[in-house]
Amino acid sequence: MAPVLTEEESALDPYLILEISSEATDKDVQRAYRKKSLKCHPDRNPSPEAAIQFRQISVSLEILLNPNKRNYVDTKLENDRKKRERYAEMDKKRKVMVDALNAREEEAKRAKVVQQEKRRQEAEEEAIKDAGRKMLEEAQKRAMAAASASAAAAKPPVQPPQSKSELNSNNQNQPDITSTDLTLILTFAPTSTSSSPSSSTQLQNTLELKYGPIAHLILTDPPANKKKKGKKAVVEFQKGNWGGCWACWKDHSNTKGLGVEDGVKVKWVKGEIPQWVEWAERQNQRNNRNIPETNGNNPVSSAPGVDGATTTFSFDSAPDISNGSTGGFTMADLLSAHAKNKEQKLKDDQFESMTLLRMRQLERERLEAKIREEEEADD
Repeated sequence: MAPVLTEEESALDPYLILEISSEATDKDVQRAYRKKSLKCHPDRNPSPEAAIQFRQISVSLEILLNPNKRNYVDTKLENDRKKRERYAEMDKKRKVMVDALNAREEEAKRAKVVQQEKRRQEAEEEAIKDAGRKMLEEAQKRAMAAASASAAAAKPPVQPPQSKSELNSNNQNQPDITSTDLTLILTFAPTSTSSSPSSSTQLQNTLELKYGPIAHLILTDPPANKKKKGKKAVVEFQKGNWGGCWACWKDHSNTKGLGVEDGVKVKWVKGEIPQWVEWAERQNQRNNRNIPETNGNNPVSSAPGVDGATTTFSFDSAPDISNGSTGGFTMADLLSAHAKNKEQKLKDDQFESMTLLRMRQLERERLEAKIREEEEADD
C-alpha cells in the first residue's frame, strides 16, 4: 500500500505554515492560503525564498483540502504531542528520583560525619584511659621495688596480739586492692577559673595535704573545640592509702562541697565501685570503735566523712598488696585488649564505607534501568 503522504508532504506541518489551528474549516484554510500567497507569489516577490514559501503553502493547501491526508496529519500531530507530554512526564519523574537519590547521599554523608565525631570523642576518652594504664604500670613497678627494699632492710613491726575472733573478722572476705582499685578520675567544672588547678604538681600537692600520699597524677586540658568541658585528672593513690582514696571519693561524690573544689565530679577508673570499698567502710567503723586518734608509732590519717565530720583512718589496717598481685588483671591484658579494640574499629569503618558505596551504586543502576525501560516502552 502506497503511503498517504509523499516525502515532501511528510516533511511539512501545514497548520504551522498556514498559521492556522487544527480546528480550521476548508474556508479558513483557503482564506489563509490566499493571504499568504499574496506575499510570496512569484509574480509579486521574485526572491528565491518567496518561491520556496509559495511551494510550501501550495502543498499545505493540497494536504488540508484532502480528507485522507488531513486525517493522517492530524493523527501524526496528536501522536507527536502525546509523545512530547510523555517525555516531559518522564523527565519530571527522573528529576524527582535524582533529587531523592542526592538527598539520601547527603543524609548518609551527614550521618558519617556524626559517627566520626562520636568515634573521635571515644578516642579521646580511650587516650585518657591509656595514660592511666601506663601510669599504673609504672607505679606498680616502683611499689614492688620499694616493697622489696623495705623487706630486706628491716623486719616488719610486731603487731599487738589479737584475739581469735578479731583475726577471723579482719581476714573474712578481705579483697585484694590493686593499683587500679585505688585510681580515681576527677572532672573539674568548665566555668571554674579561680581554684581550678593550673598544673599536675599543684593539684597533687593539694590532694596530698588533704588525703595523704599519691603515687602518680596526670592532669589533661579539655580539647580546644570543647569549651564547655573542664579539665580531667587521673589520680592514683599509693598502695596502703585506701583511706585517703575512700575519703576523696566520698568528698566529691556528695553535694556539700567537701572536696578540693565545688563542682568537681568523681568516678572510678574501672567504671564501677571496687569491691574493697564495702570492706574498707567496715574496717573504718571498727577502727573508730577500737583505735584512738594517735596510736604510738603507727601512722593515723584523718579525712572528711560523708556528712562533713572528720573520720579517722588507719593506713596500717589496709591489706598487704606488696606481693605485686593484680587480682588477675595485668597490664599486658589491658594493652592486648586495647589493640584488639582498635583493630576491630578499623575493620568496622572499612566495612561501613564499602557498604554505603555499594548501596549507592545499586541505587543508581536501578534508576538507570527503570529509565531505559520507560523509554523503550514509549518507542
